[in-house]
Amino acid sequence: MKIHVLADIHTHCIASGHGTQDTITVMAREAAGRSLRVLGLSDHGPATPGAADSSYFRNLRLAERERFGVSLLYGAELNILNENGDVDLEDSLISSLDYAFISIHPPTFHAGTVDYNTNACIQAMKHPGVRFLGHPDDGRFPVDYERLLSAARDNHVYPEINNMSLMPDAYRTDGRRNSMRILSLCKKMRLPVLLSSDSHGKDHIGDMKYILPLLMECDFPQQLIINSDLALLYRIL
Repeated sequence: MKIHVLADIHTHCIASGHGTQDTITVMAREAAGRSLRVLGLSDHGPATPGAADSSYFRNLRLAERERFGVSLLYGAELNILNENGDVDLEDSLISSLDYAFISIHPPTFHAGTVDYNTNACIQAMKHPGVRFLGHPDDGRFPVDYERLLSAARDNHVYPEINNMSLMPDAYRTDGRRNSMRILSLCKKMRLPVLLSSDSHGKDHIGDMKYILPLLMECDFPQQLIINSDLALLYRIL
């Protein structure tokens, strides 16, 4: 299977903190060098320690839309805060962005039961502008995948397969097993998935090398890979 990765829209620049020093300009230049056509910046919401506050996201409407021949999208990776699905940006601001991920992270979310974690994700899908479910593979926050992905399909929200979760030194747990479960269910449901580098800084932009063997192993349909079809990506956004 030859996967053409045309877009990477889960990346983080200096605004996310985490020691990442690369600016949007540096990120865009790197994306161009890796032959990507679309780069999305989805920096962490303000509940993440060290991340930018809401004014950063408010000002993204003024940011350039193309650099070095790469089209730029501006989103956010929102923190799910509780079982009610509350997130760390107001709905009006989320709506002004190109898209949003919803993700569970420590220390902004305290793991509960499978039902608690699943309910939190499903409720968070209802915020306007939420299009993607960030790294739902993390075994530290177990969920009911059948219920979660059925709700995602009903809410037009799409799960990601996260390259960082599959790295040998990944801090998330059970990434491979859970990603295979997600791919199997999405194949059955005909639910498209987003491949993501989750690159913090420029070094891993467009890097999907740990994802590709999983796609081959489960014979995942290319037409359900959002990154390979920019028309599909823009319809989703």
